Amino acid sequence: KDEMIAEMDSGLAVRSSSPMLMLPTHLTKLPSGQEKGDIIALDLGGTNFRVLKVKLMGGGKYEVDAGKYRVDESLMYAPGEELLFDFIAQKVKEKCPETADAPEPVPLGFTFSFPVEQPSINVGKLVTWTKGFTCPGVEGEDVVALLQKSFVKAGVNIKVVALVNDTPGTLYAGAYKDPHVAAGLILGTGTNLCYLEKVLRAPKLQSARAFNKLPSVATWCQPPYAGSAQEHVVNTEWGGFDSGSEVKALPVSAYDVVLDRRSVNPGEHLYEKMISGMFLGELARLVASGLIAKGILFQGEVSEAFVTQNGFTTEAMANIEGSSSIKEVQELLATLGVPAASELDCRLLRHICSLISARAARLVAAGLAAIATRGGTTDLTIAVDGSVYSKYPKFKERIISTLKEMLGGDMGVRFMEAT
Repeated sequence: KDEMIAEMDSGLAVRSSSPMLMLPTHLTKLPSGQEKGDIIALDLGGTNFRVLKVKLMGGGKYEVDAGKYRVDESLMYAPGEELLFDFIAQKVKEKCPETADAPEPVPLGFTFSFPVEQPSINVGKLVTWTKGFTCPGVEGEDVVALLQKSFVKAGVNIKVVALVNDTPGTLYAGAYKDPHVAAGLILGTGTNLCYLEKVLRAPKLQSARAFNKLPSVATWCQPPYAGSAQEHVVNTEWGGFDSGSEVKALPVSAYDVVLDRRSVNPGEHLYEKMISGMFLGELARLVASGLIAKGILFQGEVSEAFVTQNGFTTEAMANIEGSSSIKEVQELLATLGVPAASELDCRLLRHICSLISARAARLVAAGLAAIATRGGTTDLTIAVDGSVYSKYPKFKERIISTLKEMLGGDMGVRFMEAT
């Protein structure tokens, strides 16, 4: 907790090398819940993306018509300037065909779940890919300009008017329903957190304005600023916490080291690799494969799921931990190529899954305790989204119990699902 607070303070300095980037978002006011109107939104969050038609009705109520699409693994590595953004533009056109004949540009909000530097609300340079993406030709570029170019090629009359990270998007969705929400948390394929920071406590937010020479070409004088606003939503990029040459606080095991070394971004985002859905199943697989090699698990019999990188998913891990009987675990293992798992095998594998998920939940809680402690209050409502939070058995309960350990039994941290 204390180390995360230190990295947050460092990241909010004008010049910082903190692995927690603490990025300004240019969002200085939360919704009241009374806004009304129709919106098109694009949400690129990882291996899936969504195109949403949203109707805001006021009173904290809204309706959503969403289309969900999978990003093929080949697109995660292909030149993003061409293939990835062109693919996204075509799916937007499929979901919103009326935009092809629109007499005026249709406004679109772009939720982009990767770290960007933003000199303005509709300009954002990708800092680095995360969540397994490595598309060349995108890092350092304005992703809004790349998407806008693909919209032109797709023949749709759409204008991207706002760029936000998925974490502020979650914060805003939650705040529309509950005005007490002051932070947004993602716990899914990846993880991140944003919160409302006081400008007086953040030198980075007090710096001089960056200016634009052209609509999507930013020239930087100093880091982005918050102007005269008293508060500013900060995207922490907390997945990078404690990364670098010297790990100070994270409980890194030999399995974490192997997973990190084999990842597409070794040495980076260690915190995310210990708590997010993209990596928990692989951690369990590494532990299980070591026990298989020693003849302790499955009598040393090898199955493809446990010898192939990412062959054992977080979804399978959750299903095993959430199972109600040994027979159910045996049936799940049979689908993974282990037809004759014993009762001891099932109990051992379920215990492995439980240890890894419990560690992840406790690490999340430690991060949330840092946010609450730095803000000087445990009366904090957090909007949250993501499959690990919503679907993994006992994950939420473990977070809450750990928060009570760290902040006291009367702590007031509350969660509300933003979707």
